[in-house]
Amino acid sequence: MRAPSAMTTLGRNRCTGLAPILAAAAAMLIVGWGPAQKDVAKQIDAYLTRLEGFGFSGALLVAKDGRIQFQKAYGLADRDPAVPFRTNAIFDVGSVTKQFTATAILILESEGKLAVTDSIGKFFGNVPADKAGITLHHLLTHTSGLAIGFGGDYERVSRQEIVETAMRSPLASRPGSRHAYSNAGYSLLAAVVEIASGQSYEAFTTARMFRPAGMLSTGYFLPAAMHSRMAVGYEGETEWGIGADRAAKTEGDFWNLIGNGGVHSTVEDLNRWMVALEGGQILPAAVLKKLWEPKVLVRENYANTGAPLHYAYGWYVLESPAGKTRIWHLGGNGIFNCAVRWQVEDRTLVVYGSNVAEFHDPAYPVPAVERMLAGEEVALPPTVLVMDRARMAAHDGRYRAASGDELRITARNRSLSVEGEGQAAFSFVTRGTWSNNPVLDSLTARIRETVENSRLGRYDAMVTAYGPGATVESVGSLEREFWRKRHDRHGEYVKTRMLGTLPSRARLFPATTYVTIDFTRGSTYREYIWGESRTIVDLGPILAPPSARFFPESTGCFAAFEPAEAKTSRICFDPGRSELTVSDWSGDSVELRKTP
Repeated sequence: MRAPSAMTTLGRNRCTGLAPILAAAAAMLIVGWGPAQKDVAKQIDAYLTRLEGFGFSGALLVAKDGRIQFQKAYGLADRDPAVPFRTNAIFDVGSVTKQFTATAILILESEGKLAVTDSIGKFFGNVPADKAGITLHHLLTHTSGLAIGFGGDYERVSRQEIVETAMRSPLASRPGSRHAYSNAGYSLLAAVVEIASGQSYEAFTTARMFRPAGMLSTGYFLPAAMHSRMAVGYEGETEWGIGADRAAKTEGDFWNLIGNGGVHSTVEDLNRWMVALEGGQILPAAVLKKLWEPKVLVRENYANTGAPLHYAYGWYVLESPAGKTRIWHLGGNGIFNCAVRWQVEDRTLVVYGSNVAEFHDPAYPVPAVERMLAGEEVALPPTVLVMDRARMAAHDGRYRAASGDELRITARNRSLSVEGEGQAAFSFVTRGTWSNNPVLDSLTARIRETVENSRLGRYDAMVTAYGPGATVESVGSLEREFWRKRHDRHGEYVKTRMLGTLPSRARLFPATTYVTIDFTRGSTYREYIWGESRTIVDLGPILAPPSARFFPESTGCFAAFEPAEAKTSRICFDPGRSELTVSDWSGDSVELRKTP
């Protein structure tokens, strides 16, 4: 059993009856639905139960008009020992934290302690000229021009240090000129909450927001007695741990995260929050309208829906062509994942939380659940078999298509890990479709050239691939250090393998090109992120490139399931022959042969 965190909350003692609590993960609550809706509930339950076979664990809650109609948990909150995920399991809500921070700012504004039009100079000293025009509104709407962040979530960083870093960091754009997501901006807002209220962020949100809403299991610093309810995060078969434990090691100084992410909660508490918020218990109606009304355009045509996506204060707002409004936010730290989605006209709330990295945005089951709630038929995940690793290991190896694209297959405990090399194979692994795209191919080719120029020290030839701020000196310094460290760690260079380029889900850019560089004693992985101008806007080493897990569906066929799209891709091995056939979402198939 893991040792509980030593950090405690500021006394949370009051219970409310806003939402019932389920004690057992196996229990399913269906309240107030007629026969047709109960059939939908059974469909949702069957979908998520089947998804457990693909490694899913988490909880889902559906409420209408403030009443919970469906809630159930699936899988394990802790695999060692085997502790079921329950609907009162505590997990990291990620960027759903931002709407708490935005609410705190509007509470303080309603009390006359600040205004969203205030410049940050009212709260922070030594604001440089380029940032003097940044207002709280800019921070709330991600239009400040500040970078997305300044370091790791659980680095030891004080409030003063995050403010000083923000003040000396260059702006990516002029304040107010464009929407560009910034975690750092919300950390500054959390600092403003503390300065304007005279309380810590945790004390203010607990006393003024969480406690009035009856949220007894929400915050950064929860009582040690609650530690047994905290879900452990997993990435594939690797245990990541509990964010609250990492926060405890900083003794509260983790300001790269405070205010923008990392609050812990439950699906039950998040429902209580929405009941209290929408019911006027936290903000008056006029102020709530200000919180939720669209402020800045994020995307003209979101996810090819024909609907514009806007950002409000800590919330996204999507208004469909049919006149339906959805107010929502997603959260995730790469391990834990959360979604809160409020259908305004239908008065329906969906809350989701998971402790497994694979079930993140956009590969998470909420869109499929929403289609079920709308009355659509959604394909269930395949039924997964249990197969021992030794039997699966017979399929280990590299398999090559006639095009030269390769799949690398390695047996894990419950599944096959599959990596793609070459754009079509990479697309199959990451998107479920065996396909090429000439634009993505051109980006991959440019990165191949960039890596080779870097290896040979031709930094002047690299600069054109980067934005206008890049110089031969800055690029050269970065690349020389990269190769020095890799040679020291991994030995002599062997070859570069271009895996492929992955586009954004909703549109082509931003796109990310993934590279594996092999050395005599190991490999290193790198990603290059492309902006709209088709220049590299960010890059860095990563622990591993994207891969997929295929689970045994029969003795010879393995399936991967995409939960948001409810689509299945398959790999089937030809018995007695060193061949396999891949079948993608569209039903197209490609044959590959095992290579020596």
